Amino acid sequence: MALKTALIGLLLGIGGLAFSAEAQVQVLGSSLGKDCFRAVKGNTTRLISQERICNEAIESATLDRHDLAATYMNRGIVHMRRKAFQEALADYDRARELRPSLGAIYLNEGAALISSGRIADAIPVLMRAIELNTQDPHAAHYNLGLAYELTGDVTSAYQAFSKALELRPEWPLALQQLERYSVVSE
Repeated sequence: MALKTALIGLLLGIGGLAFSAEAQVQVLGSSLGKDCFRAVKGNTTRLISQERICNEAIESATLDRHDLAATYMNRGIVHMRRKAFQEALADYDRARELRPSLGAIYLNEGAALISSGRIADAIPVLMRAIELNTQDPHAAHYNLGLAYELTGDVTSAYQAFSKALELRPEWPLALQQLERYSVVSE
C-alpha cells in the first residue's frame, strides 16, 4: 500500500491529474446554474465562493434535470480541487442519477477514484466515459493509463497513454508519461 501511495504521489507530482478534474458541463437554463459553471470554468474565484455559488444553484430548486446534473458535476469539481474526494464522488453519483449518459461525469468520477486511492474502481468508470464519447477522450485515456499503471498493468498503461497522445498530439502530460517507458520488441 505504501508503494501505491508513493506512486500516486509521484504521478500527481509530475502533473498526473492536472487535467482530469476540468471537464465542466455548461448549464443551459438557470442563471444560478450558469453562475456555478462560470465560477468553476473560470477558476478565478476562491474555492469556497465557487462551492457557495454551486450550493445556491442546487438549493434554488429552479434547475431542470440537465442543469441540475451539470451543477452537481461542476460542484464535484470544486470538491476535487479541495481534495474532498468523497464529497466529489457523492456529487458525481447525484449527477449520474440525473444524466447517466453524460461521459464527463464518468471522466471526473474516475479521476476522483484514482485520487482517493480506489484505483481498480476507476478503470471501468473511465472505460464507461470513453464508451459514452466524453468530450475529453484524451483525458479519459490518460487517466485510464494512470489507473492501469497503478494496478501494475504496464502494457495497458502504455497503450492508454499512447491513445491519449494520438487524440491530443503534443499533449505535455501524455508525452511526460510516455517518456518514462522503453518499448522492447520480443
